[in-house]
Formats: sequence, C-alpha cells, structure tokens
Amino acid sequence: MVRLLYYCIFLLLLCAWPSVRSQDTSLEDKELERQIAAIEKELMDEISVWDFSTNLRLGGGYKENVTLSAFAEESSPFLSSGLDLMALRVPLSEDGFEVTVYGALDDRRYLDSDAVDYEQSGLLNVNLEKPILAELRLETDFRVIYINEMFDASLTEDDIGTVKVIGKQVSLEPAIRWDLPANVWVVAGPDVARQYFADPLDDYLEIGGRIATGVDYGYESNFSLYASMLRRGYDSRSQRDEIGFYIPDTELDYDRPQHGVEWTHYWDRNKQIRMRTRWSVLENEDRSSGYFDYRRERVSHGWRFRIDDWSLASTIRKATYEYAIQRSSNFLDLRQRSDLSCDISIGYDYNDQLTFLIGFEQEYINSNVPQDEYRYRIFSAGIDWEF
Repeated sequence: MVRLLYYCIFLLLLCAWPSVRSQDTSLEDKELERQIAAIEKELMDEISVWDFSTNLRLGGGYKENVTLSAFAEESSPFLSSGLDLMALRVPLSEDGFEVTVYGALDDRRYLDSDAVDYEQSGLLNVNLEKPILAELRLETDFRVIYINEMFDASLTEDDIGTVKVIGKQVSLEPAIRWDLPANVWVVAGPDVARQYFADPLDDYLEIGGRIATGVDYGYESNFSLYASMLRRGYDSRSQRDEIGFYIPDTELDYDRPQHGVEWTHYWDRNKQIRMRTRWSVLENEDRSSGYFDYRRERVSHGWRFRIDDWSLASTIRKATYEYAIQRSSNFLDLRQRSDLSCDISIGYDYNDQLTFLIGFEQEYINSNVPQDEYRYRIFSAGIDWEF
C-alpha cells in the first residue's frame, strides 16, 4: 500500500514538472524543488494515513453455573453487549511508525441470578512497529486489561475458590524482530506487567523476558517456538511452609518459566480454511518452601471455515496441573487437576456490515480436591454490526 502511494505521487509530480518549467524557465533549482515539495505536501495532506473500524455486538443467551460453583450451581439467562474499536496508521515512509490501536468492551447482564448481577471486561492494546535497519524492526505492545467477573483463583490460592474479581493489569512488551533468510525470524524482548486486584486477591508485579523464533510460509502461515521467564512478586501475600501454614513477615514470589509451540496454517489462497494448534508447558516455582509449585501443560486445537456467507469456528482445549507438595482431599495423593473446554460458533454474513451469530461453549474442571471441581455451559446468539 505504501509503495502504491509513492507511485501515485511520483506520477503526479512528473505531470506537474513540465507545467512548472513552462511558467518560468528561469526558475532556480532550489525554487523548483520548493514547488515540488509544496505539491508533495498538498498531496500528503489529502491522503489519510489512519483507517478506522467499529463493531457493535448485541445478543443474549443462557449460562449454566454462573458462579462456577462446585456445590451450589446457579443458572440464568443473560443479555450481552460489546463494542470493538480498531485504528490503524499506515506510515507514508519506509522508516515511519505503524500504529495499531485496538479497544474492546464487553458487558453481560444476568436476569435471574441472586449471586451475580453482571460481568464486565475491557481491553486496550496499542502496538507500535518501526523499522530500524533492513532486517531489524522495533515492536512494542502496551496493554491495559480490566475485569469484573467470576474468576477461578484456586490455582494459586488454596484457601480461595471462585470469587467475583475486580482488577486491572497494565503491561509493556517491547521487542526487537530480526528477519533472516528463508522467511525465518527471531523476536526477543523484556516483559513487565503490574496487576491490581480488589480484595480478597493481592496485587503483584511481573518482570521477565521472552524469545521466539519461527518461519512464515505458504498463504501467510507460520510455525514458531518460544520460551519466556517471569518473576512474580506479591505486594503483601505471605509465604507458606511445606504444610501450608503462613510464614510471618515474609513476601511470596514465584519464578514462572514457560516454553511452547504455535502453528497457524491456512489451507488456501483465500484463507477460507485455517487450522491453529498451540502447546505450552509452564513451571510455577515457589521461591520459598515450594508449597505453590506446580506444572501446567496446555494444548489447544482449532479450525475455522468460511464458505460464501457462512463461517464456522471451533476450538478444543485441555490443561493439566500437577502439584509438587500440595495434597488431595484424602491427604495421601498429590493434588491434580485437569481442565477441558470447547467452543463452537456459526456466523452468517447478511451483508457487508451485519453478521448473525450463534455459539456454544463449555468447560469441565476435574480434580482430586472436590471444591476445585465445577462445570459451566453457555448458549448464545446475537448480531455483529460493523460500521
């Protein structure tokens, strides 16, 4: 797109050159350059470097087990609404900044639940990209996340299960991308994230870094490997001993190394069929007694199909958790947990702006600690209006 703009400007300048010369053949080179620069500036002012889009979502549905409870399930119909905003800045020079701003707000109102009236979430992501050299590019993501919803805190809080959580996260992820021959690339950079929670959860700070390498191929398909390391330090949460008792005057912190694979494959030039697979292993390492040590292995596999005005998307996910010290409810076995979830959605494009959607999702949590176990299902329908 940028090169096309350059070609158009170049052709217009060529057309304007004889006219300028014929008006005054005695013009000096500097004066001629000034007039050409003025014409170029006028053309640039008429070209918008920003592109905007907005999506409004309206719908409703029914959720089983709104509270994610193991013992007292409560279900309710709901009304939902959402708004997506996208702004893209295309640089007019090869070394300019490319900016992508994405914002999303979602609201769900339960009509028949005594425990939960509503859930909300929000996201703001600003991505900056700028070439440094021919093969090097600076990539930076600034992100703000807001949640006000039911949350399963039992993974890292053995005395807290599912609770209504209000919190926000602010994160910064700068990175350098190095493009190598044969469409191979390497990305590396630091990560920092600050998490704020209302009671009963504690705030924390995460600092670390990541590195990834991959290859682009085919119809914008890619395969990549990554590794990261984060250290999480809580503001006021105390450490535990090996039995689980609090250790006074201490502060809890974790190391969280992770590695994984991501593969996205488009099967045709028009990108009507997409397959995406992800696999990762995370080691949560308690830097004190090891009471909160666990290993998480997670895998997901999804497909998306587009045929004329119809679309179908489905994903299945599984995660297993194995704890090194914490015990099950019988105190004989080590604590274990597995999460299995899936979702499916069908869309119909009524026209270029309006899409009708129906969806279903469910999650099953199985554990040898009974209070960890729960399941939920969501049935939904709605519209997506792009304007």
